Amino acid sequence: MRTTLGGIAVASVLALLLAAGVSAAGAQARSVTCVGLYSETDAGYVSYRIGSGDWVVVKVGDKLPSNAEIRVNVDRDWIEVTPTDNPNAVYKIQGPDTGETIKKVSDLLKTKPRIVVFPKGNAGSPDPKFKGKLVVGVYLGRLVYANPDGDEKDINYGDVLDGKGKVRIIAINNTIDLMDATRKITKVIGPLNFDLEKVLTGQKLYKYLNAP
Repeated sequence: MRTTLGGIAVASVLALLLAAGVSAAGAQARSVTCVGLYSETDAGYVSYRIGSGDWVVVKVGDKLPSNAEIRVNVDRDWIEVTPTDNPNAVYKIQGPDTGETIKKVSDLLKTKPRIVVFPKGNAGSPDPKFKGKLVVGVYLGRLVYANPDGDEKDINYGDVLDGKGKVRIIAINNTIDLMDATRKITKVIGPLNFDLEKVLTGQKLYKYLNAP
């Protein structure tokens, strides 16, 4: 009887461990959201597929499941994604010098993300850590930031930009979301060169358009 009961007990423990493992695996099967994208569409596209399905062009805001593959086949192209349940962890896939890069979402989520931080303030209580600064949210296209000293860099999701700097949106209908210390988001549409101070102070950015 002891052997039988012992066997049942061991079997029960193994069953519980197996169930826990399945549950944990399910919890890890997360989707990702595209938060940043640059693609030279005359040369190629950033795309994804599920299983043996067709490749589909990725758009900003798309949610890609954990079993999807992401493909970048132009060296100047890139995509940034975050876990759908964690906008503070960002992963970037850059196009290769030759050929193409294909990455499974499930494998991507096993790598170390870049951690970004957004303001925690509100209209009545701005976040003092972000005074005079703007944080990059979702964006589309190649955007260039120039700091107050004139040094330039490509913009990425989560970048903290000095309010005395400038941004250049290169192509038509490319966009960038900028969050201030109160968590107010301003969407800017290109092509446009503008001073970030105008966003911080609520000035009009478009001279001839009926736009904010």
